[in-house]
Amino acid sequence: MRSVADTRGRVLDATLACLVRHGYGGTTARAIGQVGGFAPGVIYYHFTDLDDVLVAALTTTCEGRVQRYREALAGIDRAGPAVEALRALYLEDTEVGHIAAVQEIYAGARPGSRLAAQLALETRRWEEVAVELLTTLLTGKPFATVIRMPVLANAAVAFYLGAETLAHLDDDSTRMTEFFDQAARLAVYFDRIPRLRKRGQQAL
Repeated sequence: MRSVADTRGRVLDATLACLVRHGYGGTTARAIGQVGGFAPGVIYYHFTDLDDVLVAALTTTCEGRVQRYREALAGIDRAGPAVEALRALYLEDTEVGHIAAVQEIYAGARPGSRLAAQLALETRRWEEVAVELLTTLLTGKPFATVIRMPVLANAAVAFYLGAETLAHLDDDSTRMTEFFDQAARLAVYFDRIPRLRKRGQQAL
C-alpha cells in the first residue's frame, strides 16, 4: 500500500512530466492523471487546486536541482572546471526535464499569482548559488573588489534564463552548446589571472 508521501510524489512527478509533454496550457488535472496513471481526484486529495500542485512541483524540482548543483560545484575554485561542471549539470537538467518544465511555468504564470511568487523565490535561490560560485572564483582576483556579487549573480541568472528561453522557443539546443564552448575558452584566460597575494604569501 502506497504511503501518502509516495502518492504525493507521484502527483508531483506526473505534473512535471505533463508540463514537458503538454506544456503549461495542457497541464490540467485530467492530463496529469493520465500521465501519472491515477484518477484526477487524487490530486485534490493532496492539493487544494491546480496552482497548488504547480507551486509544489516547481518547489520540488528546484530544491532538488539546487542541491545537486551545490554538491557538484563544491570545492571547485577555477573557472575551467566550473564551466565543465555547469555544462554537465545543464545536460542533466535537460535529461530529467527540469528545464522544459520550469520554462513552461515561467511562460504561463500570471503576474501576482502564487505561482509567480514562487518563481521569484526560486529565482532568488538560484541567485544565491551563483553568488557562492562567483565568490569562490573571483576571490583574490585583481578586479574582485569592484564587483558587487549579488548584481553579477542576478545578471548571470537572467542571462541563463533568457538564453534558455530562446533555445526552448525555437528548439535549438546549439545555443547553449555554443555558450558553454565560448565560456570554456574564456575560462582558460581567466584562470591565468593570478590571485592577489596576501601579506607574506606568494600569488596563487
